This record gives sequence, C-alpha cells and structure tokens, in this order.
Amino acid sequence: MPVQSPHLPNTFTSPWDDAPLRVMILGNASKPGVVDESKRLAAIFQADPKFELVGVDLSPDSDLSALAADVALVLGGDGTVLHTARRMENRPTPVLGINLGRLGFLAELTPALFRERIRDLADRRFTIENLMTLSCLVNPKTGSTRVFRGLNDVVIRSAPTFRLLEISLRIDGETVMTYRGDGVILATPVGSTAHSLSAGGPIVPPDAHLFVITPICAHTLTQRPLVDGTHKTYEFIPQGEDVATVLVIDGQVQIAVEPGDRVVVRRGDTPFPMIRLPGHSFYRTLRDKLGWGVEPPGDRGVHVHAPALNPADPGAEADRIANEAPPIAEWKIVDQNRS
Repeated sequence: MPVQSPHLPNTFTSPWDDAPLRVMILGNASKPGVVDESKRLAAIFQADPKFELVGVDLSPDSDLSALAADVALVLGGDGTVLHTARRMENRPTPVLGINLGRLGFLAELTPALFRERIRDLADRRFTIENLMTLSCLVNPKTGSTRVFRGLNDVVIRSAPTFRLLEISLRIDGETVMTYRGDGVILATPVGSTAHSLSAGGPIVPPDAHLFVITPICAHTLTQRPLVDGTHKTYEFIPQGEDVATVLVIDGQVQIAVEPGDRVVVRRGDTPFPMIRLPGHSFYRTLRDKLGWGVEPPGDRGVHVHAPALNPADPGAEADRIANEAPPIAEWKIVDQNRS
C-alpha cells in the first residue's frame, strides 16, 4: 500500500507509480565539487527511465518558487539548503540534500551514499517530512515593513562596537522579560541544533511544534532558554540608544535594526518539505554529525555496555532490541578507574 509521511498527512509515495520521477538538480556552482557532481548525477538520471531530468540550475539567485519537478536535488551544504528554502518561498518542492559541504545536518547524504540509495528514490521508497518554517516581520520606527521567511532561526545580536544589548520580549502582547547580553536567538525545531545549541539551548526534534528562545552570553544566570508554542506571536524590541544591533535570519540575511524597531516572529504559513529515505533517524543523525551521547576521548568513568545497535532498518532494529537484547540488569557495569 502507499507509504504516508507522518508529517505530511495528505502526501503519499507509491512504489507502483510508473510515471518517471521528475528531478531538478540545484546548487551553487561557486562551491567546490558542485559542477562535477551535477554532471555525474545528470548522466545517471538521463540514462534511467525511472527518472525525468527537468533541469539543472546552479545559479545563486534564480526564482525557485514554481519548479516543474517532483524532487529537487540540492548539492551543497546546509547553507545551500537554507538558501534554497528561502528562494522557494511559499511554493516549495520536496528537497533531498546531497552534502558537498562540511557538517551536512540537513544535507545528510554524501554523493557516494546517494548513488548507493538511488533505487529508493527511483522506486519512491521515501517519505516527505514537513519542517516548520518561520515568518519574520521587521517593523522599523521609520521606513517600510519587510517580511522574511526562515527555516532555522532569527538572531538579534550586537554589532561593532559590540556593546551590551537590552532586548525586550513580548509574547502575544504580554511583556515577558528583557534580555541583557550579547543577543538572543529564536529557533525552530530544525534550528535548535544550530546556533541555539551552541549558545546552550535544548535539542528539539524536528516534528515538535515549538519555538526555542536562547539568550547569547546572558548578563545574569537567571536568563535561561525558554521553550514555547508555535501558535503564539513573539515580538522583540531592542532598547537603549547608540547600540549597534543586527538581525540575522538563517545566518545569511542581515538587517541593521535600531532601538525601538519591532521584530515580530510567527510560525510560517508553509512548511519546508524534506525527503527522507528509508532508515533515516533524527537521533542517529545527532550521534553521527554532532557526536551526541558519544563518550569523549580519554573518558575513564563508569559506563554501561549495552548491546550494539544496527541502524540499517529502524523497524527490524526495534524488533531485535525487544527480542534479543538482555535485560538491563544483565548489562555489564565497568568501572574503568579500577584496575
């Protein structure tokens, strides 16, 4: 039967759909390896009747809001995926990221691994996960109002000469607090593993309906990260005079803001669809990409040695854990500090 994405209720994928899958290759030609990899993949798609290559666009600023494709293959790093999400505006095409950058959290597949898994794409063995977006409205004291679309986060931070900032926060019109420090971050669940995490914010799974607000180098220990709902409106207002402040969206769009300007953030109207091939796991990505939960080198503390996990098939893995793993009481406790 068709496979239904748990995050996109009205979208199905079917292994019996005989129509060729329409693929668009996107990327930034100025990035190393993108042009060569796009040629290799284009040749593969053109030779396979399961695919229809509708185009290759490696320009940095073309309009991607009306692609005639079922899948957009994005070559690059996470920054390229974020840039693509903004260029697609409110008419996004499902994206599969191929990592030619460094970390590769959104673009998690290497070119070699994608070529190994290309039959999953050809046979439509994938789901589409809706990633929550944000809408950021900048309402200055003077000038016109502007609206920006983001996927990761909105950051209000100090700019040269880097003085202490005071930023007031209102939620649904209620004054919550004034942040004092180097700035403040509002992150989506996807953005919770980016700048917010580095500033001490929590990890939030991508299917959560939450915003994370994290202060940057807060002036007092009482200013801690806040997690709140996406049905609310968040309004940030820089305070003080002669304090240089900049608004940064997804680490790419920068806008100077003045004291008294209003930065209003809400949940975006349209989510950003990401293609997930079989076996994808958010927590495995955390372990593989960020080293989450991994014992640090040289750690000689007490550890629980649990059975090794096989990440190849999440369903089979769950069955194996239930049927084969020994009870916790039988796991071996090792104190590496003792000889």
